[in-house]
Amino acid sequence: MYVDKDLRLSDSQDLSQTAGSYYSTNAINLSGVVGDIGSGTPLYVVICIDAAFTSAGSATVKFEVIDEEDATLDGSSVVILSTKAFAYDDTQIGVGKILVIPLPAGIITQQYLGLKYTIGAATTTAGTVSAFVALQSPLNP
Repeated sequence: MYVDKDLRLSDSQDLSQTAGSYYSTNAINLSGVVGDIGSGTPLYVVICIDAAFTSAGSATVKFEVIDEEDATLDGSSVVILSTKAFAYDDTQIGVGKILVIPLPAGIITQQYLGLKYTIGAATTTAGTVSAFVALQSPLNP
């Protein structure tokens, strides 16, 4: 699968962090296509676990698709889709695993698209992810 650099949200982003919210290093500017991204083609946010999560406590990790009116992804960003909070050692987010979040048509209402990573309960001592928007799910090519 080819990944367009303009559709990349995170590139081996380090999520070894204290409990709190962290945002993808990139936001996708949807100027001119808000609400109609993909023009009828199903799109997916793909999250690849590059390095396993570890924690000395009972950390959780949650992945959320957000949109925002400006390029600054922060607490004012709107969560439009979310995964459950995974335990740091859940096999679903083990190294090499891929999470795919379908983007239903019309769900995006603001100009910028990004990801919010929420670390809960304890500090993660390791864990990196890469994420991007794709035209097809890598799990169902």
